[in-house]
Amino acid sequence: MQMMLGNLPPDTTIDDVRELLESLGVPGVSEITVSAGLGERANALVKLDEAVSSAAVSAICGQLNGHHWKGHDITASHTNLGWG
Repeated sequence: MQMMLGNLPPDTTIDDVRELLESLGVPGVSEITVSAGLGERANALVKLDEAVSSAAVSAICGQLNGHHWKGHDITASHTNLGWG
C-alpha cells in the first residue's frame, strides 16, 4: 500500500515525514521518498507494510488530508504510483 503526501514545506526531509507519521500513529511505514516538487512545496511517497489494509490507508489519508503542519495544509491520497 502507498500514499502520496503533498503540499509539504520545501525543506521537508524523510525524517520529518517519518516523525509526522509516527506522531499521528500511522502504522507500518516501510519506506519514504521525498521529492522537491516545484521548489515551493515538496511531495512524499510513503510505502506501507503489506499488512496495512486499503481501508486503513483510506482512513489514514482522511486523517492527514488538510492536516496543518509547519505552515502547510497537507494533501494525502492513496496511490499505486511510484517513483523510479
